[in-house]
Amino acid sequence: MSSPCLSPDAATAISYIGKTALMELRWDDEPESMFQVMHIVGVVLPMEGICDHACFMAVYYGTSDPYPERVFFHEIRNIWAMQHRDRHGSGNVLGCIAHPNSAESGAALPARRNSSTVPSNGSTGAAHP
Repeated sequence: MSSPCLSPDAATAISYIGKTALMELRWDDEPESMFQVMHIVGVVLPMEGICDHACFMAVYYGTSDPYPERVFFHEIRNIWAMQHRDRHGSGNVLGCIAHPNSAESGAALPARRNSSTVPSNGSTGAAHP
């Protein structure tokens, strides 16, 4: 069964340029989704007769390969922009483009703050005491 594809407008897609994102990728011939962290360095928009499918130009996180890969919007099930605190801290999810056809589609809600498990600064303290 095919899942709905990502279909952001041009302004939304362009707003991801320069950000690091966690992407949930899905292909019709694969049974499970794959999650990948990538740096988005560009956007290719469809143009009749030249490029039929929109995609991000993205570089895999932690690679030394300087050439970006194409990540087509129809392969992306969800995407979350990541915010980096520093090179030792964990990133936070800033926002999400959810399934466009879902009745519950919308931005991801932030983690509950000031609870017993998540203090006001968002850190659980587990990874970096």
